[in-house]
Amino acid sequence: MAWQMAASSSLVFTRESKPAPWIRSVVNVGSASGHTGSEFPEYAASKGGILSYTKNVANRLAPQGICNSVDPGGVLTELNRPVMDDAAMWERIMQLTPLRRWAEPDEIAEWVYFVGVTNRFMTGQNLLIDGGEAGAAEFVWPED
Repeated sequence: MAWQMAASSSLVFTRESKPAPWIRSVVNVGSASGHTGSEFPEYAASKGGILSYTKNVANRLAPQGICNSVDPGGVLTELNRPVMDDAAMWERIMQLTPLRRWAEPDEIAEWVYFVGVTNRFMTGQNLLIDGGEAGAAEFVWPED
């Protein structure tokens, strides 16, 4: 299942790379859903697990290196095309997003680069990159 892959890929990679002395930075990819509990329950739970796991790995990896997560909200990708193509749903989502747009993939990549390469001191942090959407009190998704 996709939600199992979302959690286990970070766990397996980090566990396997821990002994490598050249590892100085681990960047996990979480999700805004891990912060808010919104979206599908299994997916939100798997991403919430990454938030806790990031903090744990940061403690275990120190002083050798650092570990953080980048946790995007909506990103303009083909995977999200059905949402973007539904005009009514898209309008509702944009009303809940203070910046009134989703991130471009390269904007998320810039954060991953900053956290993984430029940053040398911050560790154990989960960076929510969502245009302010997590501050909304509701989540919009197609009806079941």
